[in-house]
Amino acid sequence: MMLYGFARGLLSPFLRGIYRLQVEGEEHIPKDGKVILCSNHKSVLDPCLLAISVRKRQIFYMAKSELFEGRWGNLLRRLGAFPVHRNSGDAGSVRTALSLLESGKLLGIFPQGKCVFDATPFQPKAGVAMLAAKSHADVVPACVYCEGRIRPFSQVTVRFGPRIPFADLHVEDGSKTAIKQASCFIAREVNRLLEEKH
Repeated sequence: MMLYGFARGLLSPFLRGIYRLQVEGEEHIPKDGKVILCSNHKSVLDPCLLAISVRKRQIFYMAKSELFEGRWGNLLRRLGAFPVHRNSGDAGSVRTALSLLESGKLLGIFPQGKCVFDATPFQPKAGVAMLAAKSHADVVPACVYCEGRIRPFSQVTVRFGPRIPFADLHVEDGSKTAIKQASCFIAREVNRLLEEKH
């Protein structure tokens, strides 16, 4: 946590200045307890932008395994990130995610898996709903919004929507139908944030 806090304090004034960052809805992030933060993926800077926008607690990110190859892997782990092998049903990353949630952490996920630079709507993904079903965690929808690509001196807005209680997801039975419906519900909430231009 000390390294994470130091890195956040170092990055915050720089990113807030160069990207004219505006944060909305931080009050929707619970101060404690297991929560899944589900966001769209606008740019490679998204983990940093979300991290400096959530001042009250650390975000533990699930990130693609390619990022952990080479010299940066150890640093990412020390900052609380852990790898997921995409398109392979990575059971290890699921266990890590569930362990973090059971210990009351804030888990950050970008279900799109890759950056979507244009205005394509956020598509339903089963991963967040599945983790919520297994952990009984609440979900907070989030978005990183910018007209066009994020570039220096762009107006960037990070929005957090109202917390979705686990009970409202109706995934207690863990069925495929329930997971699909919950995934669509979460996607609608993320898209609603993306559509709030002002």
